[in-house]
Amino acid sequence: MEEVYDTYMKSEKTLCQLLSIVSFICIAIAVFGIFSLVTLSCQQRRKEIAIRKVNGANIGIILNLFFREYLLLLVFSSFFAFPLGYVMMKHWLENYIKQTPIEWWLYAVIFIGMGLVIFLSIIWRVWKAARQNPAEVLKSE
Repeated sequence: MEEVYDTYMKSEKTLCQLLSIVSFICIAIAVFGIFSLVTLSCQQRRKEIAIRKVNGANIGIILNLFFREYLLLLVFSSFFAFPLGYVMMKHWLENYIKQTPIEWWLYAVIFIGMGLVIFLSIIWRVWKAARQNPAEVLKSE
């Protein structure tokens, strides 16, 4: 009996390691995608940022425009991803005799973590775009 249990646990540990590696790769791809999307959006909206600065907008107002847009995307994607993730985890945990509950705070941590990643991507890229001289941006357009 011990031998069967050890074999089962070994396969579970291997699966856990594989899922950890795949999860890390997926998170890295998502972070690069978010950063690329913010960079592209800043590049396309350079003229808008320059006109807003000429009209008196400070960097905080410009950052707020981008934060609002990407926060809506985060909320919308979480609305679909969290229930799907819950169903998949619940289905996976049904195979175990001793099941652990899926806590709500796990989803809050994921939401806050992704919000932080988006926030850091936006603040770095938009800060750089908003610090440009509006005269140079408008002259080149």
